[in-house]
Amino acid sequence: MIRAIAWVTFLEGIRNKSVYGISLIAGLMMSFTVVMSAMIMRDVGKVATDFTLSTATFAALLVVLFVGINILSRDIERKTVYLALSRAVPRSRYLVGRFWGLVLLQTAIMALLLVASLVTLLLVKRMYPGFFGTVSLGLVGMAHVTILMQMMLLTSLSMLYAMVSTSSFVTFMLTTITWLIGSSTQEVKEMVEKASTAQVAPFTKAIVKLAYYLFPNMALFDLKSVAAHGLALDMPRLGFSMVYGLGYSVAVLSLAVILFRRKELT
Repeated sequence: MIRAIAWVTFLEGIRNKSVYGISLIAGLMMSFTVVMSAMIMRDVGKVATDFTLSTATFAALLVVLFVGINILSRDIERKTVYLALSRAVPRSRYLVGRFWGLVLLQTAIMALLLVASLVTLLLVKRMYPGFFGTVSLGLVGMAHVTILMQMMLLTSLSMLYAMVSTSSFVTFMLTTITWLIGSSTQEVKEMVEKASTAQVAPFTKAIVKLAYYLFPNMALFDLKSVAAHGLALDMPRLGFSMVYGLGYSVAVLSLAVILFRRKELT
């Protein structure tokens, strides 16, 4: 049952026109990377790698915001969720099926983005072999895996927000805010901890620390610098980030299931 719902969700996502628009934007940005490389005669590989990974992250984020959120919110707002629930489909399986369908959609899109990134970087390397540097294409692939983990985590949060919000717009805003805060909490926390008490009030430090532990730490999944400089991959850190992402997603999705069971669909 979960597999069937996941497959239907995947097909709905593939047929969504937003996916084609996002793919077009990502393709144009990848093409711009090749053009931009001609303007930079130092650290070409580093800049190209950073830009392609940023493009992949941005495109995947747009899929969560404009495809994933709309699918679930539309079901609730338009009452189409009744069609599934009327066939004795448990709410928990319905929500989990939707989640895995969106993860499958993200996986397919991330695979395409990985191919586009590798083609772009290989083209840049062939054009400017003397300035490409020590970029690791293997780490570029691993970076795409961690981006996928980010989006899986964000998808679970968007489902939780859909259970407590009244509209898709509210879910959209909450998911966006979570992404922005989660992407900056580690850096802000480090800055606050290094600052003296005279520069930062204790209350501010407490708020920053609370946000750091409450919101997902997206910086754990950022491998741009590692891939661009061809650095050794920190396996313990990578393993921790994978466990962290899976654990966070399971906890949030479980809470979303509990709220969905109690939600009045009127």
